[in-house]
Amino acid sequence: MTLGKRYLSKNDMKTEKPRILVIDDDLATLDCIRLSLQNERDYIVSTENDPEQALQMIYENDFAAVISDVKMGKINGLDILKAVREYDGKIPVILITGNCEEETMRRSINLGVYEFLRKPFEISELIITVRKALEANRLRIQNQDYKDKLQDLVMERTAELLKTKAMLESSYLNTIHAMVNAMEVNDIYTLGHSERVTAIAVGLGKAARLDINDLRELRIGALLHDLGKIGVTSNVLNKEQSLTDSEYDIIKRHPVAGAKIVEPIGLPKAVGMIILQHHEWYDGGGYPYGLRGSDIHPLARIVSVADSFDAMTSKRKYRSNLDFRSAVQEVYDKRSLQFDPELGRIFYENSDLVLSVLQNRIAIDDLLQEAY
Repeated sequence: MTLGKRYLSKNDMKTEKPRILVIDDDLATLDCIRLSLQNERDYIVSTENDPEQALQMIYENDFAAVISDVKMGKINGLDILKAVREYDGKIPVILITGNCEEETMRRSINLGVYEFLRKPFEISELIITVRKALEANRLRIQNQDYKDKLQDLVMERTAELLKTKAMLESSYLNTIHAMVNAMEVNDIYTLGHSERVTAIAVGLGKAARLDINDLRELRIGALLHDLGKIGVTSNVLNKEQSLTDSEYDIIKRHPVAGAKIVEPIGLPKAVGMIILQHHEWYDGGGYPYGLRGSDIHPLARIVSVADSFDAMTSKRKYRSNLDFRSAVQEVYDKRSLQFDPELGRIFYENSDLVLSVLQNRIAIDDLLQEAY
């Protein structure tokens, strides 16, 4: 082994003492520094007179500090400093220099040098500087460990909160779903309506290439879209004749009532918009606010198609229902009037795929389960 070189590998070192790497192509200076530092028992010293080999050692070992001469030929002290800062910014680098060139000082400071030792230096100055550097390294590592542990704790607590929120949300939704079922039992003509609307809406949403988050919000909003009817009396819901104007006004209040019911739960805003706006028409002729076009939430426009289609194909004593194909044509014909023109086209062109889930009870159950 070359004189002045002492190499300690990461695998061979079994001590917890901090390690220092000293780099200098002058073997006399290198041995002088090594002998001076070895009298200290608080750390272990490795030395290297080949800067290229020293860089390899830095990458393969855990050093708590690096001491390097500035002028060493092809690879100089600034190169060492830059490499150390890029590899691990917590390692303090002490540069040894025989002169104080302003440009060298400026570049070193910009690269994050810890301290300068000017030749000739006192041994006591060297030891004090090394001790300070090791303490700075210890504090930096301690601070990073604290940050890492804090980040882990935050992530753990966040995961717990999200899990709790999901459980609470699921509980709320289960309760509200039970309310929807109770409402639909009260309305003999719309039993299963909310589930069918959800299936159609999600099928249309997939055909329209919605992302997974939008589809989830669409599922929940479609399932709860008629929740406000819980407050409508059964004699109005189940009336066999056409509704009077006053009775129709009562029905028209259910979007606002449903939106108010879910508001305290903290569901995504889009869910409330679906409930509130699913009876708005694209041309402004709907209710409760007469919104038009892009003022209507995109997901509410999808539920509008699904809700209307299911209504058209459901039996009523006061009117006949349409078959699927006629209802699909009706949606297409009312593009830009009642329905979003693009959604009307997508529904028409993909109706077989969108409506296929209605033939499969298990598929509907799976779809509803995904909403939670």
